[in-house]
Amino acid sequence: MNVLGRETRRWRKARKRGVSPIIATILLVAITVVLAAVLYVLVSGLTRTGASTPYNVSFSTVSGSATGSGANWFDPMALTVTAGVTTTMFGMTVTTPSSSVYALSTAVGGTGCTLSAGHAAPASWGTGATACNGPASANTWYGVLVASNNSIMALYLSAAGVGTWTYADGQSTIALTNSYTLFVVSSTQLTGLDYTISAFSTGTSSVSGSGSL
Repeated sequence: MNVLGRETRRWRKARKRGVSPIIATILLVAITVVLAAVLYVLVSGLTRTGASTPYNVSFSTVSGSATGSGANWFDPMALTVTAGVTTTMFGMTVTTPSSSVYALSTAVGGTGCTLSAGHAAPASWGTGATACNGPASANTWYGVLVASNNSIMALYLSAAGVGTWTYADGQSTIALTNSYTLFVVSSTQLTGLDYTISAFSTGTSSVSGSGSL
């Protein structure tokens, strides 16, 4: 009786034995899940739109141009923007030196700021029928977007507690360039007192930027 030969045959038979069906099924499921996850990541990366593209709106004071008295103060801010930024993509916040929010006005004071194409901002920014008067409420501000030809193109005011752009005749949004100026109109003097104005996203695009008044 060839015991050695029998043991050899048993050893060879054991070597030929495959993975059990249960283990094989688990491995196949795991491999499928991993491949599906990798495919999802690849496809989502390829189909992602420009919604996450970062945009910048920076503000810088126009030296020596701030004017005002009483409850009517006007601080011009030169804009530096990333190409493609429109007014519908961002809102603005003014914060105090203690980092609290300085309230956005719900209305222009008096009868000021007529929004019509071609309306020119008075050089003195005084208070008159066509000038931008200070805010209707004390300790508040609003924004006036002015084109390079001094035409007032949009106002930024509060509606239902949320900042909203309103436009000159025929406008629904404005594609910004570095030629625009934003006047921060306030009921109190802000220039040189460490107030900050910042941009924030209002849509799917990432918009940020800030500047000191």
